[in-house]
Amino acid sequence: MQSGRTHADYRRLLLIGVSAAGLWTAPAFAQIPTPSSAATAAPQPGEATADPVIAPEAVQTQEGQQAEAEPDTTANPQEAGEIVVTGSRIGRSGFTTPTPVTVISTDQLAKSAPSTIAESLRNLPALTATSGPQRASGTQGGGQSFLNLRNLGAVRTLTLLDGRRFVAASQFGTVDVNLLPAGLIQRVDIVTGGASAAYGSDAVAGVVNFVLNTRFEGIKGEVSSGISTEGDNAEKRAILSGGVSTAGGRLHLIASGEYYKNDGILEGQRDWARRGVNLINGPAGGPAQILADDVRNIGTYGGMLLTGNGGTAAQNAAFRGLQFGPGGTVLPYSFGSYLTATQQIGGDGVNTELFQEINRPLERWSAFGRAEYELTDAISVFGEASYGWTDTRYSTSVNRHQVQNPITIRRDNAYLPQGIRNLLAANPNVTTLTMLRWSTEGGLTDVAVTTDTRRFVGGFNAELGGLKLNGYYQHGRTNQQTDVLNNEITANFTRAVDSVVNPATGQIVCRSTLTDPTNGCAPFNPFGVGAPSAAALAYTRGTSRTKSVFTEDVVALNLSGNLFEGWAGPISFATGAEYRREAAELAVDDLSRAGAFLFANPQPWSGEYDVHEGYIETVVPLLRDLPFAKRVEFNGAVRYTDYSTSGGVTTWKAGLSWTPFDALRLRGTRSRDIRAPNLSELFTSGRTQSATIVDPFKNNIRLSGIFVTTGGNAALQPEKADTLTLGAVLQPTFIPGFNLSVDYYDIKIRDAIGTLTPQQTVDQCFQGNQLACGLVRRDAGGNLLDLTAFPINLAELETNGVDVEASYRVPLSSLMDTDATLGLRTVVSYVGKLASTTPGSPSIDRAGEVGISANPHWRFNAQADFYKGDFNFFNQVRFIGGGRYDVTRGPAQIDLQTIKPQAYWDMQLGYSLKNAGIEGAEFYLNVRNVLDTDPPRAPGDGTIALATNTGLYDTTGRLFRVGFRFNF
Repeated sequence: MQSGRTHADYRRLLLIGVSAAGLWTAPAFAQIPTPSSAATAAPQPGEATADPVIAPEAVQTQEGQQAEAEPDTTANPQEAGEIVVTGSRIGRSGFTTPTPVTVISTDQLAKSAPSTIAESLRNLPALTATSGPQRASGTQGGGQSFLNLRNLGAVRTLTLLDGRRFVAASQFGTVDVNLLPAGLIQRVDIVTGGASAAYGSDAVAGVVNFVLNTRFEGIKGEVSSGISTEGDNAEKRAILSGGVSTAGGRLHLIASGEYYKNDGILEGQRDWARRGVNLINGPAGGPAQILADDVRNIGTYGGMLLTGNGGTAAQNAAFRGLQFGPGGTVLPYSFGSYLTATQQIGGDGVNTELFQEINRPLERWSAFGRAEYELTDAISVFGEASYGWTDTRYSTSVNRHQVQNPITIRRDNAYLPQGIRNLLAANPNVTTLTMLRWSTEGGLTDVAVTTDTRRFVGGFNAELGGLKLNGYYQHGRTNQQTDVLNNEITANFTRAVDSVVNPATGQIVCRSTLTDPTNGCAPFNPFGVGAPSAAALAYTRGTSRTKSVFTEDVVALNLSGNLFEGWAGPISFATGAEYRREAAELAVDDLSRAGAFLFANPQPWSGEYDVHEGYIETVVPLLRDLPFAKRVEFNGAVRYTDYSTSGGVTTWKAGLSWTPFDALRLRGTRSRDIRAPNLSELFTSGRTQSATIVDPFKNNIRLSGIFVTTGGNAALQPEKADTLTLGAVLQPTFIPGFNLSVDYYDIKIRDAIGTLTPQQTVDQCFQGNQLACGLVRRDAGGNLLDLTAFPINLAELETNGVDVEASYRVPLSSLMDTDATLGLRTVVSYVGKLASTTPGSPSIDRAGEVGISANPHWRFNAQADFYKGDFNFFNQVRFIGGGRYDVTRGPAQIDLQTIKPQAYWDMQLGYSLKNAGIEGAEFYLNVRNVLDTDPPRAPGDGTIALATNTGLYDTTGRLFRVGFRFNF
């Protein structure tokens, strides 16, 4: 019996369904495999009979090859016959790796976010936690962007350039992807599963491989400018690339350069970022903490007195709540409408939200060059060189003396205002005063980070007797200088604030100068904003400086090809060996080494390790052209790695790909993956930061400014991950242009390397974990003083979930009389579990947590791409599911339990100049966050209040970009 339906009927039904479900409903199941270049190349009028095909996984063949899907070959394809399959070392026509791989074309990257590669990739649900210039607490992370798959940590995501490692841009071994040559990237392959057997350490969460168009010929470029609705976050970008073949086509040269500058967004320049949204200890009988607006820390910029000391309770209390205005004027201090030991609502306190930029400024430029020469038809040699430079300066805090580290003022202080002198005279038993002060003189405490990265590669490719042989040597070096500016020198400040009148001269001097006249101390007047002299500021402030050098050397040799013809097809193999050396050296200034500053105080350290490894991989066709077994292939790999720091370890992968019939492919892999501790985790000798902690030992009082000293652990062992992926790929022939893939993943990491957060340390000590208690220091009264933190091999880290990808592209001529084409695409991620277990404590599952971490159960990205003639209209919806603020704290601990879902709408209008006689040129207008949606209230746990989760939500607001692209 005939159904009576035509291809056009199926197209019409599917178009309606995917449009509604993919773009406008909450994600129930639909997520799309990222398309290849073929899916995004602009269709031309009259070409409706040739339906574009979208590659749902790592099936990337070059011109002349056939596989499940063909990539775009319209713009300078790679050399015919060359095959690149990310996730495997075997490149063979028709081979599809059983490991799920998402493929993204440069066109999709440019439309979703045309400023940087990292910003574009961050739109994908699996990479939402990728870092960038968005606001964050702390003095690290200066404008760099480190990819973070599945929020398992950037250190568990391996970033490659053309299948080779790239030198790290941080002490944690992570790669700044914005230094890669964006103008020459042909596509980005994202392996969303373990790949250590293929690439070695760090590929626990997956691999992101940037594939270059090494055969590009011509010249192309882009210039763009952007600005937000509020008139800030101004950015400029220019990129120029070129390629040429010469010497009879044997020599090929490509080069690319890029410049980018973003001015950022200053403190408090959004309404939601100046309200003082924060948590505060709640009233008795209710939740331990409550969410409120206008939460302030006790203290003022000009100083305020918290209490007197030495007298009776009444005498000491006479000084409480006196603050100092201009010129030292004594004024009453308002403690607001609600008060705790360290915070208040309203009143004269300090709104700490105003100490950090919303988006940090960044300037960078990079250059890349490559030359390849064919010695013979079978042998070629190549060389690459790249250089990148980044510079940023941003505010992180202010020199502050709060409840945890107050100033002591003696009764004979030379700068005491007369009103305080009179009060002291009336209370002669009061010997000292406790003062709080947030000092803005000289500016905020800024961090300036300058990084330059260079990388050189030399290698060869050869084909000998039907086998492919390639090898290379790579050297990379990153130089980084990090300055913490206007940083208080604590001992100098203590001396300077203790000022007296020199009885011999009548001059105001430091008390210490009376006994040591040559100590250089300049007295500091703390009474009133602007009261300290320039000499006092110079004496009490300094720069904490770290100079870092990271180097990487790699030598590799790989051999691959077909062993022999098997019963169901050629049996292929790949084998190789690699040597890698990683080294880091950090030098610091003398004051930091002595722990003299209020913030940071990094310590010098150096370390290195080397790695010897070898691998073998095979693909064995098992069945072919049988009923319900169109093709069945086994893919297996084993790698042995020997670390100089921790010894040898074996990784492996076993995968099966089963194609019952042309429209369906089933796939599954099981793998053992590893991550060795990075140089920082092994050798860091100490760095001081501050944190906000809720202390359960003291009735859940919320304490800010608790210092935490971090260090390394040379006894760390590699973490081991067991990864399982099961999936299906559907490409029905009766609906040309439709692709669907569904993949389940489960990753269990044993001996996971991690550092307890300050809050976790205190909480787990409260639960009886003696390991955590050993990291906490208290005074005789049980008051929290400071903490120590260092990485350990945690018991287990486990995550599982489902990725669904779907795409559908159809010429609308099949539905109506038009030459237009519409492409629909959606990528959905569901995280079912993300649990960590620390020795001596119960497991904590943070899946569904969107407040203090970025782990919503549901995330999706849905796109609609419409072409008609020279016009292109692109729309994108980014959805972030709602969830718990903090899964470890119930209603009795905090009143903020849930955060609602969030969605952002982006769009781009493009106009091609082809009909104007300028082939390959386009103007575009891109609008990000069209509806100017504010982020939800989700304050972080840092010392400096962050009103929202900056690692998850948009903090810029509506952003306009205009640009011009050309490719001649």
